[in-house]
Amino acid sequence: MEGYEILLQLRRGRALTPAHFGCLEGIPTLNITSGCIFQCTYCYARGYSQAPMEGEVYLYVNLPGLLEEELSRKRVFPQWVILNTSSDCFQTHPDILHVTCEVIRILLDHGIGISFLTKGVIPQQCLELFRRAPEKILAQVGLVSLSERYWKGYEPYTPSPEERVQNIQKLREIGITPEIRIDPIIPFVTDIEDEMVNLFKRLKDKSVKRVTLSYLHLRPAIQKQLMKELSPLHRSLIESCFRTQEWKEVGSSTKAKLLPRLVREKGYQRIKEIAEAFGITASICQCKNPDLKGDLCGSARVKAALKKGAPIQLPLFRC
Repeated sequence: MEGYEILLQLRRGRALTPAHFGCLEGIPTLNITSGCIFQCTYCYARGYSQAPMEGEVYLYVNLPGLLEEELSRKRVFPQWVILNTSSDCFQTHPDILHVTCEVIRILLDHGIGISFLTKGVIPQQCLELFRRAPEKILAQVGLVSLSERYWKGYEPYTPSPEERVQNIQKLREIGITPEIRIDPIIPFVTDIEDEMVNLFKRLKDKSVKRVTLSYLHLRPAIQKQLMKELSPLHRSLIESCFRTQEWKEVGSSTKAKLLPRLVREKGYQRIKEIAEAFGITASICQCKNPDLKGDLCGSARVKAALKKGAPIQLPLFRC
């Protein structure tokens, strides 16, 4: 993103920190940056009190050295690390991508598995690292819609949907089967039949077998961003969808609004049926739908497998 300032900072404290929310509880995480140049309108991390000012991203340039030092002191290495719970490790800036590749190299050199969710473009250097140990890479690509209307309105600084589709192809070519996270689904915008049919048809072409679904939910900071950055038509749509909903505790959020339950139930069922018609399994993110009979997201399933000592065959993702 042009005009964005990448500020180099030294990370203080540990490189790896355990997650303290939802299904990721206790799993080591590592954030390459604070802030993100993608600036998605619905991003919850932009509302953090410690988030950088608009137009700035803090890059932790000492992370590779800090990680090496930290791992050298460990008697037992973690089995998996989740990259970036509050930004994207594949932001389109050379300095960020350099640190990301170094971190990935170090983790793989120590036999540690890596999980990530990205809307970015995975560079060839990282793909070559993945090629060394594809069984250690659990990848998820964020893709809500193929339409330019959605992309330009809600994720205008991310790589295009087609570029993210190519991520799927490149990962499959090196033996990695990524899952797709369709989140956040925008009611009456991206959940309409034509939008979903186009998306699942394209995913089938890329041999995708599994997706995770979650409708948009509001936190105070997200609501403020949406009202500031969306077009008047979409602001009115969001306001009307959530107008009757109360603020409640959802997952790790202290305060959030969910879409009316009936809207979500009908929407998920409709999307699941469309996915099934294309041979794709669609799961509902339980973390963001605590009032529904949802599904365990990938991280919860993997965490359960770790406790049992079972081999990992399912992706480990953040919600």
